[in-house]
Amino acid sequence: METENKAIEISYEIRVKPGRAGTDPNAPDWEVLELEDGVVKNTADIYDNMTQAEANQIAGMWRKKKEEAETATSAE
Repeated sequence: METENKAIEISYEIRVKPGRAGTDPNAPDWEVLELEDGVVKNTADIYDNMTQAEANQIAGMWRKKKEEAETATSAE
């Protein structure tokens, strides 16, 4: 029986930090999570204490880097 190497799907989620209100987008209540197949595999992949704008900026930057890496890999 062959073992298939399934590529891990990396995604990013922005959410309100548990225990915080999240009612003020300028309050440091937001966090960005790096998910592997929809699950946080390492708590070091949670970046918190950000405003909503900062969290969106970080997640956008990571998504762009991921897309660039995938494009470079597929071009080889």
